[in-house]
Amino acid sequence: MRWVWLALLSASALGAAPKRPTVDLSAMREAMGVPTDETGAAFPSAASYAHFLRARLAHHDGDHKVALDELRLALASDDSNAYLMTELAEQYARSSELDRAELQLKRVIERFPDYQPAQLLMGRVLYEGQKTTRARTHLMRAIKLRPTDADAYLVLTQLWLDQGRVDDAVKVVEELGAAVPGEPVGFRRLGLALAERNDAKAEKLLQRAVERDPGDIESWSALGRIHETAGKLPRALEAWEQALEHDPDNRDVLLNSGRLALRLKKVADARAYFDQVLAQGRDPEIAVKVSFSYLAAHQLQLAAEVLDQARGAGQEPRLHFYAGLVRERVRDFQKAAEAFDAVPRGLGDVSYEARLHRGLCLSQLGQHKAALEVLLKVKEEKAELVGVDPAISRTQERAGQLKDAEATLVRAMGQGASTELLEALAGFYGRQNRLQDAVALLNGALARAPRDEALLFALASVHEKKGEWTRAVEKVRLILDGDPKNATALNFMGYTLAQNGGDLEEAERLVRRALELRPDSPAFLDSLGWVLFKKGDADQGAQLLELAVGAGPEDATLFEHLGDVSSKLGRRARAQECYSRSLELLQASPDDAERPTQKTDLERKLKLLSPEQKGR
Repeated sequence: MRWVWLALLSASALGAAPKRPTVDLSAMREAMGVPTDETGAAFPSAASYAHFLRARLAHHDGDHKVALDELRLALASDDSNAYLMTELAEQYARSSELDRAELQLKRVIERFPDYQPAQLLMGRVLYEGQKTTRARTHLMRAIKLRPTDADAYLVLTQLWLDQGRVDDAVKVVEELGAAVPGEPVGFRRLGLALAERNDAKAEKLLQRAVERDPGDIESWSALGRIHETAGKLPRALEAWEQALEHDPDNRDVLLNSGRLALRLKKVADARAYFDQVLAQGRDPEIAVKVSFSYLAAHQLQLAAEVLDQARGAGQEPRLHFYAGLVRERVRDFQKAAEAFDAVPRGLGDVSYEARLHRGLCLSQLGQHKAALEVLLKVKEEKAELVGVDPAISRTQERAGQLKDAEATLVRAMGQGASTELLEALAGFYGRQNRLQDAVALLNGALARAPRDEALLFALASVHEKKGEWTRAVEKVRLILDGDPKNATALNFMGYTLAQNGGDLEEAERLVRRALELRPDSPAFLDSLGWVLFKKGDADQGAQLLELAVGAGPEDATLFEHLGDVSSKLGRRARAQECYSRSLELLQASPDDAERPTQKTDLERKLKLLSPEQKGR
């Protein structure tokens, strides 16, 4: 600053006595911030000025006690300086001595009623002390004294907002906008505050903020979230893209832009955004966020690729576990087993979970002996691990050891019949066509816990397999009575009605309600397509089923449904393609069969579409 240079020059001069330098009053006023035009106070003495500088240094160091002492010394030789008097009040306030700050400001305002900084600080101090009526008076006085200073407007806005008077807060920021055309700060701050409260006024305020400052990343981001919440996905993506224009490397903006692009089915655009953020460095947290975004959009293969690349960096061992889960979901059991095997043993429960999943993957690959060795070792080391007994039983069942599979679950239930064990045993009975045993087991459990949703679902599934679909619907209605927004129950009931000749109007209403709750569910899209097909609208049904099979993960039943509708529409090639893919999926994972005869049914359908059958 200019005054520092002048002081050093004077102190270091050599030779004859130097001439007294001309005092640069404007530079010193700038350094001190003394508004002589408002108070008429004379410029402070050199001693006062030195103490003031020490006070400022202490203030910036956070030492308010020293700052207070230095300001008192400054005022001792210049007790009529409004700036120093107000600074002293501010230090009292920063030291949480609000009463002393208020008393000091009263002295300033009595002597200098038109000194705007004192009026503003008094408003802040009173507001902090919850003396809101008096605070408003001083803040409005500060605005009148200096209409182009945003600070008083902003404090008054916050005061109104805290009192729940949103309209008054909006009026204040509009007054600021009129007083300082082009000023975005009032619209921005109030808009962001209202956005956090989900207030509808936030959108308009934030829009006015970005009109004044197109580079306001935070306001664009808030607008993106507002539009997304309102279901206006294209506008939400536009807002994120506007933010990206002004900050192309912003990680949060890139992640949100990619996520929105996926929701709008713009997979190529999403990959571009995500690749850009991943290229910024090998941050495992970013890799997980990108992967989970792909997972939410059912882009499982892309999710797996991101995690596989991140695993190569070796920075976060949990990435192996996440990659294994994704590979398992896409039925790539070999790669899933390899990923789970790479999880270090020292990760606590995560390492045990990884070994449990590795055992299940080996079982899916037909390596039942190796799978049992892994799972029994996990059981020995951590018997209380949730899911270990059902996993051992399932592996024994796949290996043809049916008595052992049942005995494993029965023994475990003897130590505590959890819902998970009951579901597992009922599922075993169902796969062995011991449906009456499953019904008896679940009815007994429901007698003790009649509203257990998992058990009601399990019992409904067993009734549906027995052909007792009306009983299945009754059980699901019990779930919906207690939880009308249970999307899975709504979908199950609608699909069951359509599949078994029930009320198709009710079926469509139920499935559409499920889709409102979970619009990206491939299973729910399939259900609606199937309902419309059953109602005679094969074209619309086919469109929805194409969306369902494309949303992933691949599912044998979804492909079979699309094959049935394509065959009905005379699209033989597409029907053959779908039936073939459904068969491939069942051969890779027989557990996924919707019904015991699904594989043979598909083979029969394919045979009917073969060239030698054409025209018969």
